[in-house]
Amino acid sequence: MRSKSRFHVVVMRNAAIIVLPFLLLFSLTVAAHAAGNPALEGLETLRRGFAGTSDFTAEIVQEKQLSLMKRKMVSTGVVRFKKPGIFYMELYPPHASRLRLQGNVLTIRLPKEGVTDRLTLPQEESLERWFAYLARPVTVLPEGVDVRAEHRGGLWTLRISPGEKGGVQSLQLVFDGEGGIKRLAIDEKNGDRTVIRFHDFRRNVGLGEHDFQVE
Repeated sequence: MRSKSRFHVVVMRNAAIIVLPFLLLFSLTVAAHAAGNPALEGLETLRRGFAGTSDFTAEIVQEKQLSLMKRKMVSTGVVRFKKPGIFYMELYPPHASRLRLQGNVLTIRLPKEGVTDRLTLPQEESLERWFAYLARPVTVLPEGVDVRAEHRGGLWTLRISPGEKGGVQSLQLVFDGEGGIKRLAIDEKNGDRTVIRFHDFRRNVGLGEHDFQVE
């Protein structure tokens, strides 16, 4: 069996960290603890934006700061999504990688190394399941998760702390009044930090299967 390089391990781990916030955000519509909080309006704004979206594409700049490294790994790339459940992210060289989550199958391709890995997530974490919740208005906040929101200058900022479970300490999502994502910051409990900035965010452009190829 081929041993995995350090870069390979970092990409695999990074893939799980990047996908998790999207699954977490979509799952925030499932809760049992009612509350009156500005975060509800922010979550509902985000939900409405995705509910009216059949697909989207955006250019990104990702900054990855590992706790054991002083130098940031800066990459450019693209993210794409298409209902009912395909998410794709490609980072361009020198840190080239391609990631696709379709249903509950996560595929990661490292073109330079010629390596492709596939991970099967639990069925309850499939994209179809999470996006089914987007048809429901957000009326309650999730129990055990700290969600805070700020609305300023036409932009929403959501700050979410998932709690003790998992490796994410907190995440921050900035988006506009139509749910268009501008920035995602993820702080991990091990000290790693990932910041992704989105630009040229376009909805309902008619993405096809060829836009999600990892091979």
